[in-house]
Amino acid sequence: MKIRDAATVIALAASLASPPALAAERRLALVIGQPDGGAGSVVLRYAERDARRIHGILIRLGGVLGTDARLLLSPGETEVRRALSDLAERSREAGAKGDRTVLLVYYSGHARDGALRLRENRLELSELKRLLELAPADVRIGLIDSCRSGAITRAKGVRRAPAFEVARAEGQRGLVLVTSSGADEDSQESDAIGGSFFTHHLASALLGDADASGDGKVTLAEAYAYAYARTVASTADTAAGVQHPAYLYDLGGAGDVVLTELPIGGALVFPAAAEGSFVVLDGTHRAVAEVAKPAGAPRRLALPAGRYTVKKRLAAGDGLLVQDLELASSPVEVDEGRMARVPLTKDPQKGFGGSRWSLLAGLGGQRFFGPSAASGLFPSVGLGGLELMVRDDLGHGLSWGFDAALGGGSSALGFAGDTVAMRIGELSGGGSIGKDFHAGPVTISAGARLAFIYLTRSFPERPDLPSQYFFTLTPGLTGAVTWAFSDRFAAMARVRGHYLFYNVDRNMSLGYAEMLLGVVYAFGN
Repeated sequence: MKIRDAATVIALAASLASPPALAAERRLALVIGQPDGGAGSVVLRYAERDARRIHGILIRLGGVLGTDARLLLSPGETEVRRALSDLAERSREAGAKGDRTVLLVYYSGHARDGALRLRENRLELSELKRLLELAPADVRIGLIDSCRSGAITRAKGVRRAPAFEVARAEGQRGLVLVTSSGADEDSQESDAIGGSFFTHHLASALLGDADASGDGKVTLAEAYAYAYARTVASTADTAAGVQHPAYLYDLGGAGDVVLTELPIGGALVFPAAAEGSFVVLDGTHRAVAEVAKPAGAPRRLALPAGRYTVKKRLAAGDGLLVQDLELASSPVEVDEGRMARVPLTKDPQKGFGGSRWSLLAGLGGQRFFGPSAASGLFPSVGLGGLELMVRDDLGHGLSWGFDAALGGGSSALGFAGDTVAMRIGELSGGGSIGKDFHAGPVTISAGARLAFIYLTRSFPERPDLPSQYFFTLTPGLTGAVTWAFSDRFAAMARVRGHYLFYNVDRNMSLGYAEMLLGVVYAFGN
């Protein structure tokens, strides 16, 4: 019996992707992200993101079919038990057909007093262990990323060590439990990496950085040694103290289990000559992996197609090397010779990613407030607009842009005891500056805008009435929500509130709001 770092658990989960030479194998995974631990706990920022990352890796590289992987975000105890029971039944059915089965359970969230905290519900760690022991799968793996999760390994055989021996045999059967911390330690999140230390390093291991042998496969031993060492090193100087993953390893006939297999196609390749610590960021500038690269052998990182930023901190500590890359179906090499040198103040991981230009096109409307609007003097108008935006050009998540819109409307006015039809046209434009807040594919923006507005008012049925024209500057506030549904395209909903002083035929202060729904296209870097 051995106990291993939480990374081990997930690694083993990925082990579901065993070498093709083995008999038919069915892999099933339950992945849980629960940020809310109920009363007295702080809501975790990255538990759900960590769960999504592990879920994606297991499906893409770990041999788990999408239909056999359950992702539960912010669940209660009942949902967890129901999902685990369903996967256990699937495992029983597969075993009856002669398939070997592997069941993985990953949990990211709160644990306290010997129990997982699922909002106001509890699932005792001892009960989770019992459920895994009784599950009808050949191999059961539990990966627990939570504070004091090492309590589940209080039985004999607890291990907190950077490596372990793996017997050269086949036909694994048994149980593996991996925890991100000891029974008396806190598991820690990091804003810099956008996740927990343990899951971040485990994900990096499974994506390929733990493939020390270079054979395109990440084994249990490789993943554990990597995740343990990196987690301990990353938490050595934190206020909460060093975090030591632990594992309970009880596999009969265990071999050096393959957790993930790296595809031959799309991957970031760090050439043999590259050396040092690299961080890979996705399109939202969230860290997705780290590469601790020694000189002498190439290293591949199996990432999904998309846009990435690779950065390397210079040894002198006075700057960074940064390169933007587009990954598709073919390998892309990281070339230090082409990496731009930037000061630390422009670190993309801290809110600076270089200029990212995008164009918004959309349709919306404008509505003035107050009695004049209600009487028809300022009717609601439809607008079509464009905006050219530059994100992160100023660093720290700041963005700016220029916009223009054209539109019009109509209404009926009471004039000299009669009703007069009126048409209104509008041309507006402005400049804005704001702050972006990223949450995965969603970006929330807030800022200020200074614009001009040019209004024309005409009376087509009364040629005796002169047309009117009005031009003024108008300050306001703006807010938007953007959802990136691909590497280049995103949907945006934007709201603005503005103020102006009107003095054509009377003096009055007016407020108006604009709303626009549109599509954003991001230009290449």
